[in-house]
Amino acid sequence: MDEIMGIHFSMLVITCLLMLTMGVQAYYSIAISSKLNRTFIYCFVLITFCAVMDWFRLDLNGSTAPVYLHYLAVSSEYASAPLVVWLIIRVLGRMRENYFLVPLFVLNIILQFSTGFTNWIFYIDDANMFVRGDYFRVYVAIYTIGVFAMYRAVLKCSQEYQNRNYKMLLLSIISLTVGVGMNEVGATENRTTFLAVAIASTLFYIYFMEISIQTDSLTKLLNRRCFDKHIKQLSYDTAIVFFDVNKFKSINDNYGHKQGDIVLQQVASNIRNVFGNMGYIYRIGGDEFAMILKPGQLEKMNYPSIVERMTKRMDKVRQYENPILPSVSMGHAVYREGMNKADVISLADQQMYIHKNGSGRS
Repeated sequence: MDEIMGIHFSMLVITCLLMLTMGVQAYYSIAISSKLNRTFIYCFVLITFCAVMDWFRLDLNGSTAPVYLHYLAVSSEYASAPLVVWLIIRVLGRMRENYFLVPLFVLNIILQFSTGFTNWIFYIDDANMFVRGDYFRVYVAIYTIGVFAMYRAVLKCSQEYQNRNYKMLLLSIISLTVGVGMNEVGATENRTTFLAVAIASTLFYIYFMEISIQTDSLTKLLNRRCFDKHIKQLSYDTAIVFFDVNKFKSINDNYGHKQGDIVLQQVASNIRNVFGNMGYIYRIGGDEFAMILKPGQLEKMNYPSIVERMTKRMDKVRQYENPILPSVSMGHAVYREGMNKADVISLADQQMYIHKNGSGRS
């Protein structure tokens, strides 16, 4: 037993040091928003608290410590653990669609702190040992619902950022799943539950740090740096499409930069909706955007058809949402492996200006 507790204490120390390190990083970081940093800090603190309570729970098993301390440690851990999932969902920006979790988590807190009187979720026996109650599965069900809601939020977040660095998100999910699984079905007390959760939250933080470097903060599209890197590494047959917002300067001059930002966001949203399934979308300049087709999409692309779709979509937005939404000029060029990339980019740019100076505009 002493050996098991020693290993568990080592895991606790590693978890606490990792969360302290990440908390300091989040506190001083300017790479992501201060609101996001604060949420991460809350998450790191809560994971540390749960890890400490988990260690206390194991240490109190079979001890001569007062039973109420044992109840308090277990209740605190089980009431707090699902909130880690809630904070991760908040980090992912998916709170509004997951508010149904709030009453479930509140119910869980009530059940945990009342179980000393009901013994529904767990109880402490005469030997001061933790024993799962008849309704322990209620806690497991609430936790599982939260985890699946988080999985859905992760998927939508990945899609929003065009599945960039999705492997980092996948590793985070695997780590968190392992942590939850070991917590709920682990047969031994030598567990790495909250160390796994701490690793998952760290990977989430790294993911958002990477995303902040790769995306444009206004439109949430990939940025120029990401575009240049993609062009440099391009090794498959594809097409490059350029977009330019017509007479955008007049929007800023006549309606102000705030309205100009709204226009850019609407244009970006429409480009994403039309082209998002077939390519990676970038904001490469003030009012300039680009798209690079994903592998295998070149032969499927019907360029006149998607230009028509883009035009109809912009017209619809102009009719029902924003009457001052300007038109968008488009131009594209096909890249085959081995071709000069600079020439292909120049051709796409020329085609865009031909479209701009002609009659057909989106």
